[in-house]
This record gives sequence, C-alpha cells and structure tokens, in this order.
Amino acid sequence: MDFSQLIGSLTLFILMVVVGLQLTVDDFRRVLRTPRTIVVGTLGQILLLPLMTWGVVSVVGVSPTFAAGAIILAASPGAGMSNVMTAVAGAHVALSVTMTAVSSVLAVVTLPSLTALGMSYFIGDSVQVEVPVVYLMSQMGLVLLAPIGVGMLIRSRRVHGIDRYVRRANRFAIVAIIALTVVSAGTGNTELPAGTELLRALFAASLWTFCAMAIGFGLAALLDLNADDRFTFLVEFSARNIALAFIVAVSSLGRLELGFFSGAYAMTGFPAIFAIGLIRGRLAKR
Repeated sequence: MDFSQLIGSLTLFILMVVVGLQLTVDDFRRVLRTPRTIVVGTLGQILLLPLMTWGVVSVVGVSPTFAAGAIILAASPGAGMSNVMTAVAGAHVALSVTMTAVSSVLAVVTLPSLTALGMSYFIGDSVQVEVPVVYLMSQMGLVLLAPIGVGMLIRSRRVHGIDRYVRRANRFAIVAIIALTVVSAGTGNTELPAGTELLRALFAASLWTFCAMAIGFGLAALLDLNADDRFTFLVEFSARNIALAFIVAVSSLGRLELGFFSGAYAMTGFPAIFAIGLIRGRLAKR
C-alpha cells in the first residue's frame, strides 16, 4: 500500500467514525422494526439495477466490453461512502448502514452470478467469477462496522454537546470527500477510452447514475417511506462499490477494460451523488 492509499484509507476510517457519531443503538432498533424496507430495498438493488443497466447500455450503444463492465458495477454492493453522503445530507443514516451491510454480505452470491450472466450476454464468454470474499468481509469490518462502532461509542460517552461536534465533523466530511475524489482522480491508473468513445462512456455513466437514483427514490415512494428514507434509497441505489467492481474486473477476470465503466462512473456518478447530498444537507439546515 503506497502513501496515497494509506492516507485514503485513514481518511475513510475517520469519515465512518463521523457517521457513527450520528447513530445510536435505538436508531438500528427502529430500522429493524420495519424489515420490509430492508428486504425490498435490497431486492430492488439486486433485480432492478442490472435490468436498468441493460437498458442504459443498449440505448447509448456502448461497446460490449463496456456494457459487461457496467453490469459488474451494478452487481456490486453499496459503497461505504454512501453512509457518509447520507449523513451529510441529513437523511436516515442507520437505514443506509444497514442496507450497505446486507448488500455486502449478499454480494458473495449475487455478484458472481450477475457478472457471469452479463459476460455471457454481452461478450459471449462463459466465465467463473471469483469474488474476493476476504477483501469484501474485511472492508465491511474494518471500513464500515469498526469505525461506526467507535463513533457510536464516543457519542454514548459524551451525550451533552455532541451535536456541536457532529456539525463540525460533517464539515470535515465534506472537505475530506472532495480531497479523496481529487486524490483518486490524480493517482488512478485506469485509462479510459478517448474521443467520441470517452464522451459516450461518460454519458452512459451519468445516465446510469440518475436512473439508479430515480429507481431508488421511486421504490421508496411506492413503499410510502418518509422524505429521509426516500433520499437514503436514492443514495444507496446509486452509490456503488467502485473498488470492488474494479478488483473483480482486473483481478478475478483479468481484463482491465472491464473496469472502464467504473472509471467513468467515478468521474461522473460519485461527484453527482455528493453534490445532490450536499445541496440536500444545506436545505435541511434551513
């Protein structure tokens, strides 16, 4: 691990502690009282996102390899950063954390199945996809559960005045997310297509992101959830685990080009989700 990766991991750990500062055990108890929300939200990601992806890549007319890479991203679980974005937006953080954890566990089965299906349909390759289970579980433990637990512990020890620290921490989170995005863009080694193909790739990734947002928000509306839960669904459906998708493309399948869609999504989708979350958070404060 080089210095930039170390700084990135440390920053992400701190960001997840910030998420934990805004949670209590009662928050998760309230979420678990309505398991229908978790079940429908998780199944919606597993079933609807790949179908939507097939529609987007077919309409835009991207290359078969790029389309298969899009399926890999759609099949990946929610990203830990979705919890941070949900917290910045002032939405339902406990719901976000629970959905991310559940989708990460199920990805051990759903990710290889959906990826193999996408590879067979778009490229005609019959492949056996190996999911980095150790990486996935360690990421969930070290990057998601452990730092959130630390934040919750700090909150339980300092109840009085904690909201003041949370507001400061959320300001740090905004700056840190921007810094992480810039560093990732500057140190990334994924070479995207050039010219017209690049424009088509960026457009497809942008369209994918907003369609994922619409599906998440629409499904939450059908469940008659409140405004905070609807926005949480919007973020959870659209914020995918880019790192895991790239690892599957390069390490498991050995094809760098299958990571192109993840690269285009990192340039367009993540910034868009963050911007919408930031705007929502500002409006919520008013």
